[in-house]
Amino acid sequence: MSRRLIALAASAGFVSFAAYAADFDALDGDGSGGLSYAEIQAAAASVTAEEFAAADVDGSGELSRAEFEAWRSASAEPRE
Repeated sequence: MSRRLIALAASAGFVSFAAYAADFDALDGDGSGGLSYAEIQAAAASVTAEEFAAADVDGSGELSRAEFEAWRSASAEPRE
């Protein structure tokens, strides 16, 4: 699925971020090994800076693969 299609689907509310953003490498547009807020926003415009900051546990300004996977797993869990 292309980033443009992902962004369109996310903005239309058809899918949740957790449902489609499984491919860390595809989201890492600059190949830095981390996901910046801009890279996350390109895939899911609804993600807020506060949500991103909470997921960025080490405060590096990028989500590591481990931080991303933990965030994705947490977002996929049902809420009560």
